[in-house]
Amino acid sequence: MGPVYARPFLVLTATALLTGCGIGASSPPRPPSAQDILNRPDRANVKDAHFTLVAHLTSGGISFDATGDGTIVIKPAPASTFTMKTTVSGQNLTFEEIIVGGKEYDLSPDNPRWTVKPNTASNPSSFKGKNPVYLGEDALKGGKAWHVRATDENGNLFEAWVRESDGYPLKYASSSQGTTFTATFDRFNTGQTVTAPPVSDIQP
Repeated sequence: MGPVYARPFLVLTATALLTGCGIGASSPPRPPSAQDILNRPDRANVKDAHFTLVAHLTSGGISFDATGDGTIVIKPAPASTFTMKTTVSGQNLTFEEIIVGGKEYDLSPDNPRWTVKPNTASNPSSFKGKNPVYLGEDALKGGKAWHVRATDENGNLFEAWVRESDGYPLKYASSSQGTTFTATFDRFNTGQTVTAPPVSDIQP
């Protein structure tokens, strides 16, 4: 039997040889760039998606939590709609929003008719952003996802989770001026569409 001190040297040599031949452990594949990840939903075969949402809002000095659900349309043109419900001082309140055709329509408890304005809000119908940063890989209910943080066109931070296997959106979270909004996607390609409210229901 050879000297005992020779064994560590033999083990290290064998490990080096196996690794060099590709038999040992290898580094995991590098993820796409952060910008490429944000572009994946546009290139994927997903056309629409349903999501559940959780939000924390601040309005008129009052903060409250809300839950709801909605739909995004990615193709043929980005659009989204959601309904959000909460309870404030024992009163049940419902908020609705529709973003389509470059306009944002809102319906709130203090106004029985829809209001309309140019769309400037960060919304889950678009994963586009500036200065994206890759944050890592997360295991979500919908599968393994790349996690990216970026800034929307209004300078607000948002985070996006894109499924690695097919480029589908799995989660979207945004924050702005005391308001946070998190959408978790759970159903895809069910033929959903988003349309603007009837003109007769819109406040002049």
